[in-house]
Amino acid sequence: MSSLYESSSSRGKWKRSILLSSVASVVYTGLVFGYSTLAPDVQITGSFWPSFGIGLLFAFGTIGVPIVLWIRYRIRGPAILMGFVLLFWHVLIYVPILGAEGGDAPAFALVLFWAPFYLLAYALLAGGEYWLRRREVATAVLQT
Repeated sequence: MSSLYESSSSRGKWKRSILLSSVASVVYTGLVFGYSTLAPDVQITGSFWPSFGIGLLFAFGTIGVPIVLWIRYRIRGPAILMGFVLLFWHVLIYVPILGAEGGDAPAFALVLFWAPFYLLAYALLAGGEYWLRRREVATAVLQT
């Protein structure tokens, strides 16, 4: 396996990964604000642009970072966790056993504003996956 340093030599992959993660973060933030304008029980306090900027920052932490790690370094653990986070907050929370029938709170807010916790989990997963890839596995050879 190549090390993380060796795989970080090309500039094109950096640009591509940042671009794709930024686009995904902007799209998700746009969905959040689009839902907020249509839902009668959700309000955006304050002016639009500062709220959008904060939402974009949290969306990059929740959605953009795993995409960068996957595209740039081929570390897939954080992206898998991101998929589970999105699945839980957008689908499973509506299952009556796990949450209320209408959902406990707008799922977008829970995805965005728990970003610091997700970043910590992403860092632990990425570090563990990187460590497992770098580990030398000795194989025993039987001599007959």
